Order: sequence, then structure tokens, then C-alpha cells
Amino acid sequence: MAKVHRADENIRLPGDVLLNTSLLLDTLLSEEKYDRKLRPEFGGPAVEILTDIEIRSFGSISETDMVYSMDCYFRQTWWDKRLKFQSEDLDILSMDWKFLQRVWIPDTYFLNGQKSYLHNVTVPNKFIRVRRDGQLKYSMRLTIKARCPMHLRKYPLDTQACPLEIGSFAYTARDVIYKWKGVDPVIISKGVTLSQYDFAKIITTDITTKRKSSKLIARFIFTRRRGYFILQIYAPCAMIVGASWVSFWINRHDTPGRVAVGATTVLTLVTMGFGGRTSLPKVPYPTALDWFVITCFAFVFAAMVEYACVQLMGRYDEERLQARFHNKQKNKNHSDDDSRLEELSTKVSTRKIRKLRTCPETKTRRNRCFVNRLGHCFKSKRNNHSETHEVDEMLPSRADQIDTYSRVFFPLTFTLLNLLYWVLYLYTIGDEIPDDLA
Repeated sequence: MAKVHRADENIRLPGDVLLNTSLLLDTLLSEEKYDRKLRPEFGGPAVEILTDIEIRSFGSISETDMVYSMDCYFRQTWWDKRLKFQSEDLDILSMDWKFLQRVWIPDTYFLNGQKSYLHNVTVPNKFIRVRRDGQLKYSMRLTIKARCPMHLRKYPLDTQACPLEIGSFAYTARDVIYKWKGVDPVIISKGVTLSQYDFAKIITTDITTKRKSSKLIARFIFTRRRGYFILQIYAPCAMIVGASWVSFWINRHDTPGRVAVGATTVLTLVTMGFGGRTSLPKVPYPTALDWFVITCFAFVFAAMVEYACVQLMGRYDEERLQARFHNKQKNKNHSDDDSRLEELSTKVSTRKIRKLRTCPETKTRRNRCFVNRLGHCFKSKRNNHSETHEVDEMLPSRADQIDTYSRVFFPLTFTLLNLLYWVLYLYTIGDEIPDDLA
């Protein structure tokens, strides 16, 4: 019976633990010993707030509004000597959100935040833990929507640095100093992904200015994924430019066909390249995507201008060759008139020498004259036919040469400009972010 009695003395009933805990809290938080309106070490050194963040998910990153959102566990740790306690049963007191109304907590806010909120389903998602040495750990679940100033000159081949700035709303650096907790104070849970970005790295800094303010900055470095833009914009625009070159192989006399190809490619590129820009950022400077679309539009428009030049050059050559042909015909008509005059003078002289007609020798000469005239007539017809054939051969030569050169010049120039474009934006032109963050 004695042994049983000793065992019963060592047993601590749950009711006793709860009673001791209630008495302990009442003692710690009595108005005589604790004033929640005053910070720890009031009148002495500043309170250090150690902060860490665990990101559970990332929301959308909007280029049009230049904002981003994330769901995270936001934790703060500090020491308050007024809450030290001695207990054989408890090392840590875990309290719910109602306990927060009775202790001092830092007035932390997000300097670049927009419409951030605390989750309240099913209860306010926050708690606090008090350790026996006076350490308090305050954790809450937040959805943070913050501003992200973006530099979009390289869009969509860019890298962005989105900051999250944390500070005290009322206290200066004399009273509250913020510091990051641990080596990796900001971590991302496994399985967190973004549709258009890849996580590059997270850079954390703390800035404290004497007698002014203390704040923390976490910068999230995102690299944009390019697959969507290559499939939806770059490749289709390049194919439309290639389709405009088909007109170089169409006969220049087929005006409806060439005009239809040029007009269709121009309108399609305008609709795809410029019309789809409503979902893209509205910035006052051209982006990398704008330069590509403008280049494609210039090549498509140049293909139409090339056909106009072909037509103009063909018409010019035709008029010039026709003028040359008419000049030759005019000179030939003058020579025919001279021969007719000679023929009339010959007829007049024959009247005087009728007697010579009966001479066999005279008949022979007349036959020769007839044969010569007949040969001259056939020769004149052959010359006219050869000149006409020469006009037909020379007329399209210069205009067709433009098409021939364009078949090589346009693809070669477009390929070289594309190589220059990708080399510049991928390897030469840097992102507009600080060097220590790149």
C-alpha cells in the first residue's frame, strides 16, 4: 500500500496542469506586471524582429498591372523578458489568435503591398508561441499582393526582379530593428511552379538607417519562359514573312495573284502582331517583341513595294523600247519615200526611150530590178519581225531581274537580321536589374 501511495503522489492530473497554466498566464499578463502598449525593453535598446517566410504558392504575375501575388506563412520572432516563466510541466506555451490581443506584437506591414489579407477560414490563421526564456514566435498565413516594377525592353526574353519590402509602420530604428532569420530566411515549398516563369534565385537584404527606419527586402528573380511566345508569335510571324516571298515566283503580269498575296500577308501580320498586343504590357518604349514584329511587317510591306517597282520598271522599259522601235520605223518610211521618187523619175525617163524596151538587154535589166525590189520587200519584212521579236525579248528582262534578285536578297537579309536579333537580346543586351541581383 505504501508503494501505491508514492506512485499516486508523482502523478500530475490534466486538471492540475491546466490550472497551473491558467495561473501562470494570469500572473504573466497581469496589468501590474505587463503593459501590452509598451514594447519590450522600452526606453532601452531596440527590439530585434527575426523574420522568415515560407511560400506555399505563387499567383499570377501581371505585366499589364505590374503586380504579383503569393500565399505564404509569415513568421516573426522576438524576445520579451516580461514573459519569462518557470514551469516544470511546460517549456512552450502555444496560444491561439485570441492570446494576441493581450501581448505586444510588432506593427509589421508591406511597404509595396496591395490588397494583402489574412486568411480567416475557418478561424483567423495565426498563432503565437511563448517559450520559457521569453521568446515569442508569431506566425500567420497571408496572401500578399505587391507591386513589381518591371523593365520590359527585353520582353519576352527578359528576367525580372520582384521585391517584397517589410518594415514597421510606426516604429523607427531606435525602437524596432528587422533582421532575416537564418541562412535561408525565404524558402519556397516543393511543387511550387509558375506557368510563364522559372525561379532563378531569391536575394534577401536588410537595411537599417540610424534614427530612421529598418526594413527587409526580398527579391524574387524570375526568368520568363519563351516557349509560348515562340509558338504563338515568333514562328507564325516568320512564316507569314516567308509566305510573302511566294510572290517573287509569280509572273509579274499576274497582277491579281501578286496583289492578293501581298495584301493577305500584310493584313494577317497586322492582326497577329499588333492586334494581339492588348494582353501585352502598355509601356512607352518598344519591347524586343515589338522590334521583331516591326521587322516582319517591314519585310512584308517591302515585298509589296518590290512588286510596285517591278511594274514601274517594266512599264518604263516598255515605253522606252517602243519609242526606239517607232524611231526606226520612221527612218524606214523616209527611205521608202525616196525610193518612190526614184521610181517616178524612172517612169518619166522611160517615155523618152521607148525604143529601148524592145531590146533584150533592157528586158533583162527590168527583170533584175523587179527581183531586187522583191528581195528588198522581203528583207524589210524580216527586219520588222526581228525588231518586234527583239522588243518582246528585251521588254521583261530588267523587271524580271528585280524578282530574281529579290528571291535571294529578302531571305538572306531576314535570316541575318534574325541571327543579329537573337544574339543581341540573349547574350549582349542585359536585363535592367541591379548588377548585384543579376
